[in-house]
Amino acid sequence: MGQIIYNSLSFFGHLLLRPLQWVGSKKLRAFWNGRDATWAQLETLDQANDKRLWMHCASLGEFEQGRPILEWMRKKYPQHQIILSFFSPSGFGPKQKTPLADLVVYLPWDSPRNAAKFVKNIAPSAAYIVKSDLWPNYLIELQKRHIPTYVIAARFKPKHWIFGPAGGFMRNHLKGLTHLFVQDQNSLDLLKAHGIDQCSVSGDTRYDRVWAQTKQDNSLDFIEAFKSNKPTVILGSSWPEDHNIWIQAINHFTQEGVNFIIAPHDLNPDEIQRLQSKISAKCAVYSGEITPEFDKAMVLILNTIGHLSRAYAGADLAYVGGGMGHSGLHNILEPAAFGLPILIGPIHDKFPEALDLIDQGGVAVVQRSEEIMELLHQWSEDPSKLASMGGVNRDYIQRQSGATAHIIDKLDAQ
Repeated sequence: MGQIIYNSLSFFGHLLLRPLQWVGSKKLRAFWNGRDATWAQLETLDQANDKRLWMHCASLGEFEQGRPILEWMRKKYPQHQIILSFFSPSGFGPKQKTPLADLVVYLPWDSPRNAAKFVKNIAPSAAYIVKSDLWPNYLIELQKRHIPTYVIAARFKPKHWIFGPAGGFMRNHLKGLTHLFVQDQNSLDLLKAHGIDQCSVSGDTRYDRVWAQTKQDNSLDFIEAFKSNKPTVILGSSWPEDHNIWIQAINHFTQEGVNFIIAPHDLNPDEIQRLQSKISAKCAVYSGEITPEFDKAMVLILNTIGHLSRAYAGADLAYVGGGMGHSGLHNILEPAAFGLPILIGPIHDKFPEALDLIDQGGVAVVQRSEEIMELLHQWSEDPSKLASMGGVNRDYIQRQSGATAHIIDKLDAQ
């Protein structure tokens, strides 16, 4: 009965949401147009090679969690075609050309017909679902075809609908999975309490990813040209709400010899212009080349994609955006891995790593310009506080790493 109710809701949800592509945002149009293209994209698979693996991610964050396993798959199974699917445009857009996959597609809407057609067409020898983007009809098809299916870096909470009265059919589907690698003991205990025993605590693969990043060459010529050995604060994945509370500090501390790097989450030309108009110090915009403005600039705005994780390596203090309410906190693990003290906004309750590091003293929460000014004044007078916070963050990342090795050991043993 639960499956019938779910499919009915899914059907009507499709009917209601589909027409919104003509009146909604660009992202919503991409959501549907991309799915329309999936079936033609599947035709481009090499039909002579039936060795295939499938990984599914909801969005970009899940891709980063799945990435270490994708890298392992690519090395261990070089003759296999790897199909990578996304639910959200924010994952598909940036990663549609990743060399880790032979084909990147949108996952078709979850219906019995779509799931049967999709799984039949790709016919993977194994499937890997990252975190918790679990779609019932796809699980049914994978189990019908006896395809080993693994869930990577999952996290479950007691209030999740799967563990409520309406979730019985989904719990049965979870029992049919080959193995669930979960992030924490609470998730493991919850699954086992519901009779889902084929699971183990692996941790979160994101920690391995960001820790590995610190071992690479993270130098960026435009950052070096800009910094000139001055203390540098970076605003990563920031939104207009974040910029608003930072303008006062930027205008004051640039006069004290502090550099600022701003990496907006949304490269909106109007917002970049607005930022420049509010900043009293000399400002440069990096759009792919070093310009003469770099010589005297105290503020550098990154008008590029893909540089942020390495840019953190060239900073002394990070503010991670999103926590002022626009979209929720962005990734604090990257600056933490580089040993930076971190500031964030007040909306962070859904991010356990933020809660951990606030408790341990590596992250501080701000929501007003005055708080930022006070903290920066304190730290300028006693830089040892910054070093202490950064050390807390770096040690935390190192302690949490190791999930990839656990997962790969289990997969190799299958």
